[in-house]
Amino acid sequence: MIGAVIPIKPFSEAKRRLAGEIDDVRRRALATMSAAHVVAICHAAGLRITVVTADDEVAAWSGDRGCAVLEDPGDGLSQAVTAAVAATEGPWLVVHADLPLLVEREVRSAMAGLGDGRAVLAPSRDGGTNMLGVAEPIAFAYGRSSFTRHLAATAHLERTVIVSPGTVVDIDGPDDLRRAAALPGGAWLQPFLTSGP
Repeated sequence: MIGAVIPIKPFSEAKRRLAGEIDDVRRRALATMSAAHVVAICHAAGLRITVVTADDEVAAWSGDRGCAVLEDPGDGLSQAVTAAVAATEGPWLVVHADLPLLVEREVRSAMAGLGDGRAVLAPSRDGGTNMLGVAEPIAFAYGRSSFTRHLAATAHLERTVIVSPGTVVDIDGPDDLRRAAALPGGAWLQPFLTSGP
């Protein structure tokens, strides 16, 4: 069975770049609903999910949704993913929790590309890495332009690159939120476009 690794920040701390766009209550709700969407899609695709987090609330929330939980060791996203992958048997797929348009078909497509000697990568619109799957350990290098670094880290493997709305569109800032809300499948984001009641 393929494992999914989903890193999740404390919901109260997520999406800070939206702080000037929506109030804290809605920002927290957006982070929670986006994570719930990704978890549900991964469950529907048949993935065995491990959430890596440093937050007790997120850990309890994840357990209630049938996810295994691993404590984030600290020192950033790359280290968190490294620890979770090391604890995951078989092929694995790292999926980020802020993909509001992700659909089951896209996850299953990524799963189909996994296996010995193969890697699956999905870039974000700004050159990050929204999804990454391999059957062996690699050097994770998240951050700005991480997709290029992850391509280099998997250069010895047969690679499949997935570019589709649900894997490309994440929510970092206000423009991302407006763009996602206007796309098919993004209607649920409309209430988050303004901070008013």
